[in-house]
Amino acid sequence: MLKKHFNALEKIWEREIAGTLPFQSKAKIYKELEADGMVEKYIRVFAGRFPVTVTGWALTQRGRLLYCEAC
Repeated sequence: MLKKHFNALEKIWEREIAGTLPFQSKAKIYKELEADGMVEKYIRVFAGRFPVTVTGWALTQRGRLLYCEAC
């Protein structure tokens, strides 16, 4: 795994552990990781009088496995 892929997965992993998914980014590397099956689009809706929709990235099972094996 390339260092830049590892660093990108690490940013999402940190958000996952903190419980603040989705990770928002427009970087092209996440499109590459999505094509490899390591991340996926994630949509979270915060309910209320005026619902707010947040879109971003989350790790797939494959992404978690590859990230943890690289540690």
